Amino acid sequence: MGIIRVALALAVLLGHLPIAEYRFMGAGLAVQSFFIVSGFYMAVVLNEKYADRGLFYSNRLLRLLPTYFTMMLICGIALFGYGISATASPDLFALAFAHPGSAIVMAFENLAILGQEMLFWFRLDDSGLSFDATGALPSETSSVAWQALLVPQSWSLSMELMFYALAPFLTRLRGKPLLLIALASIGLRLSGHLLPVDYGIWQGRLFPTALFLFVLGIFTQRMLPFAAVARRPAQYAIALATLVLIVALPNLHLPDEPSRWMMYAIIAGSVPFIFSAFRGSALDRWIGDLSYPMYLCHLLVVALVLQYEPAHGAWVAIGATFALSALLLVLVDRPVDRWRQARLINHPAA
Repeated sequence: MGIIRVALALAVLLGHLPIAEYRFMGAGLAVQSFFIVSGFYMAVVLNEKYADRGLFYSNRLLRLLPTYFTMMLICGIALFGYGISATASPDLFALAFAHPGSAIVMAFENLAILGQEMLFWFRLDDSGLSFDATGALPSETSSVAWQALLVPQSWSLSMELMFYALAPFLTRLRGKPLLLIALASIGLRLSGHLLPVDYGIWQGRLFPTALFLFVLGIFTQRMLPFAAVARRPAQYAIALATLVLIVALPNLHLPDEPSRWMMYAIIAGSVPFIFSAFRGSALDRWIGDLSYPMYLCHLLVVALVLQYEPAHGAWVAIGATFALSALLLVLVDRPVDRWRQARLINHPAA
């Protein structure tokens, strides 16, 4: 799964890099594809590793938070020390923290993460925060609340955390109730076409309308016994075809909504085969583990490239993202991961 996860992270990077001359599948679609992969992996670990719910919760927090807080510190230094940010400015943060109400909200969201996706529904102006039922978009007179996040792409971590809270219960449901939950989520998502909302925000920045993607991942984990007995060449072929689609989707010139649902189905169907093909590879895991720090650090790299305009800027952005991600993986993620794995091995209930 490593190369697929990194390809999805690259899709997000290229989608946020204005100077990129070539893009993979859309950044939003890549993030939602990660939700499917997350649902799959949580079903795997809950079925194979964790008998203790508390240990699962604490280990998931240890997986996400150290790298997040490290990047929040780095982004804070870049913004307030050097004025470097792809989405914010010191003046915007001063505006957000000028009002007690918005200051409390933004301090909580930066530190706690939970609820960050809801900031896309709030405007930020001289009067503080104001709710916009249609979905807030930046304008000449106001910003959007998420712009006062030091790591603004971390809104998706909020949705991951909500899924983690439910995962021990969802993974134990039988097929019918799980299917009903997925259908209810899809129905709520599609109802956005009938409501006076920005559909992109409705389908992408609400946990209930994205829940079916995590559930889809849980369903795919139940395909593992079938995928595991497939011939290795077939597993590799599925992995290659999925990678090609991630990279080449824009060149197919398909309508946006049908291509989105097509990719959901392809990602979900291919994940158990790709996982089976590379399950025993330490190198594949190391490559895949780069995807999380890549996701968290790429906007800072984009900001640096846009400010300093180096030659071959797109390639510099890709290389620098990989380099910073590798440093975060080696210096932050790996030491914490060793502790996480030791807790899992030594826990008497696991």
